[in-house]
Amino acid sequence: MKKNIYINGLGNISPQETFYQAMGETVVEAEGAFLTCQEPNYKEFIQKKLLRRMSRIVRMGLATAHKALEDANQPPLDAIISGTAWGCVKDTEKFLETIIENKEEYLTPTAFVQSTHNTVAGQIALLNHNNCYNMSYVQGNVSFESALIDAMLLFYDNKAKNILVNGIDEQTEQLGVLLERLQCAKAGERVMGEGAACFILGTEQAENTYAQLVGATMLYRPKNKESIQQSIQQVFQKSDLDFEAIDVVLTGNQDQTLEKKLFPNAVLSHYKKLCGEYPTSTAFAMALAAQLLKGNEPTKTALGIEKKEIQHILIYNNHQTINHSIILLSKVVK
Repeated sequence: MKKNIYINGLGNISPQETFYQAMGETVVEAEGAFLTCQEPNYKEFIQKKLLRRMSRIVRMGLATAHKALEDANQPPLDAIISGTAWGCVKDTEKFLETIIENKEEYLTPTAFVQSTHNTVAGQIALLNHNNCYNMSYVQGNVSFESALIDAMLLFYDNKAKNILVNGIDEQTEQLGVLLERLQCAKAGERVMGEGAACFILGTEQAENTYAQLVGATMLYRPKNKESIQQSIQQVFQKSDLDFEAIDVVLTGNQDQTLEKKLFPNAVLSHYKKLCGEYPTSTAFAMALAAQLLKGNEPTKTALGIEKKEIQHILIYNNHQTINHSIILLSKVVK
């Protein structure tokens, strides 16, 4: 049974100044082929003795979770669901280097445990003393969407009232070298990024509710643009909306032909100019959309949006025409 789902809290670490505020006054540009996150002072949220053993991606995940929970007034969580494609890259590098240095002998299990993709979700649960449903999705460029849809299904099945969902991926120096060698990262053409965005979703509105999550879906290798259009139409039909209702389309695509065709009256904005390209960038886009629907002016300015009233936002991203994802958000009437 479909239910109303609300974004009641969020935390966002990105290349822009988005952690302590919705968006900074100035837009940070890429240096070369990469955008790097502006990180907070982790000592404000995590004990020093714990910080020393935590990798960067775990710190980002815990900080955004802390911020989101605080933003939502600390609701009891029924599930923690994480989406990440690259996982703990730095810890994986350390683990592989240790294997080589020790000639595949005398390895401690700690190095392996810290390198796994579910480390972030596990640490969030440990520090919040939470033993609820805990899942990590490693589904490439639809990892965040997979986590989001899992959360929606839990709500529809009456198995949860409040769920923490995040999308997180990190860059490292060695990963950057590989991406440049593979020609995935090119200065001025294809800027790679990173980020961590966390959301507290609930079935009831809260004092600080940002927006309503109306629908989400994803496609794998659609046959043509018509099949993509059909999938978008299905999301709209379930939500009792039509294409003309969309005010803003946050797109991750350079080629925006389809978006212009389907939503001629909507404002189109390319969100990856603020965060760069990385598998879970749609989590960053969803954080921006939530801020837009709450009326945040600096976010509008950063995205080049002049429209005064924004009621409905569509997020559309496709990766090399293989993985397509669609997320629909609406303004909340309080």
